[in-house]
Amino acid sequence: KARLFSLERQLEEVEKQRRTMRASRDRSGLVKVAIVGYTNAGKSTLLNRLTDAGVLCEDKLFATLDATTRRYQLPGGETLLLTDTVGFVRKLPHHLIEAFKSTLEEVTYADLLVIVADESDPEVNEQLEVTHLLMEDLHASDKPVLYVFNKCDRVAAVSVPVIRKEDAVVRVSALTGEGIDLLVARLEKMAADTKKTVELCFPYSEQGKVSGLYGACRVLEVSYDDDCIRVRVSMDKAMLGRYADYRSDK
Repeated sequence: KARLFSLERQLEEVEKQRRTMRASRDRSGLVKVAIVGYTNAGKSTLLNRLTDAGVLCEDKLFATLDATTRRYQLPGGETLLLTDTVGFVRKLPHHLIEAFKSTLEEVTYADLLVIVADESDPEVNEQLEVTHLLMEDLHASDKPVLYVFNKCDRVAAVSVPVIRKEDAVVRVSALTGEGIDLLVARLEKMAADTKKTVELCFPYSEQGKVSGLYGACRVLEVSYDDDCIRVRVSMDKAMLGRYADYRSDK
């Protein structure tokens, strides 16, 4: 009982730390991308390919037990926060779902989902179904999705399952790097779709807020008028609401 009590207290502390980190990421204004999918689909290998994260990659159940988040700068200059998550399995026991709750919640708070599937696995359709069901359970099925069919170097013919026509699809090999350029281009477009370019005007008495923009969104242009500082920025919906009073293009 003492051991159980100690572990429960530790889990509460972990969840508290995660809430603090999520709040910090929200304030950053960066696009948050969750990499999800069935176990052993290649999620950690993909994160390592993009960011040199050094995440453990093993062909076994639950090789990834905790979420790993890394920054990734797109060719156009936009920075993403990529998070590798625990792999899904069929009929995941309820007590395991509770144990991984804080990790799985990364999906809920993401702006975009990258669903990774092992194209070479003969059960890829069933594994995608498991992923879709878990996305529904986490109330994340309405988020923009990029499907990444991994391990294309292991299959000769294209065997991509049928998915929603509005979702983007790329075929890659996270191991060899094949298709990664197309994946990055897709991510860049999807990230751009989550942002809006607006013009903000700050009185000189509040010019300190202009400096704060650089860490929270992408500043495109700054000009100085007689009565205010004009800043053209690209920001997400949350940031737009925060700076609504300073918009000059309403």
